[in-house]
Order: sequence, then C-alpha cells, then structure tokens
Amino acid sequence: MQPTPNPMQGNAIVSTKVKAPVRPRVLRIILATPMSELTAVKVAEQLGMSDSTLRRRLRAENTSYRKLLEEVRRYRCDKALTRRRVGGKFLAEELGFQQINSFYRAFTHWTGTSWRQYKRERKKKLFFSIAR
Repeated sequence: MQPTPNPMQGNAIVSTKVKAPVRPRVLRIILATPMSELTAVKVAEQLGMSDSTLRRRLRAENTSYRKLLEEVRRYRCDKALTRRRVGGKFLAEELGFQQINSFYRAFTHWTGTSWRQYKRERKKKLFFSIAR
C-alpha cells in the first residue's frame, strides 16, 4: 500500500497501512497448542514475526503474551474442573505449569480460594447431592 501525504504536515509521508489486531490470532494459537509446547518464540514464528515484534504489537494492544497465556490457562482450568474431577498435579501439568506450587498460587489468584478449600467445598457439594 502506498503511503499518502498528510496535508497537515506539508510534504511529509504518513503510512496509512492498518495492522490487524494480533491478540485474537495469538489466542487461537495458544488454544490450539498443547501448553507444554508453548513459547512466545514459537507463537511469533507461527505468526511470521519475531518475538520482539510480537511483544511490541501486543504491548500496543495493552496486553502481553504472559497475560494471554494466563487467560487461556484460567479458561482451560475452568473447563477441566466443570467437565471432570481432576487432581491438582495432573491439572498443573495439563496447564503447562512447571511446578505445582505455581499452579496453586495461580488458582488462588483466579478464584480467590485455595485449591484445598476448593476441593473441600466440592466434596461437600458432591456429598449433599448424593445424600438427597
């Protein structure tokens, strides 16, 4: 696309090329890729850009790769917990956490309750639904 002269700046050339938002494309890639295989570099490669360009483009959209990864992890955690009963260690691995304690901290941040408290509450609900 040819740059167009900006009448407000005399003879200066201003690019009119509009870049499509990168956030939805990054989210699609993260959702379609196993968490254990995800890195910002691999996502950037799939988008045909360098990881520094990816970071810059996401920053321009007021987000980051880390925030999007966290968003997807929280989404996947919620889906896994509504579909089936799953242990913390298994879920941590499934969500791509290297250490289980990192998952427990993230879970507490997302839900406002600890993993232990969540399991206790879930057990109570299960007991009372069976006892009826």
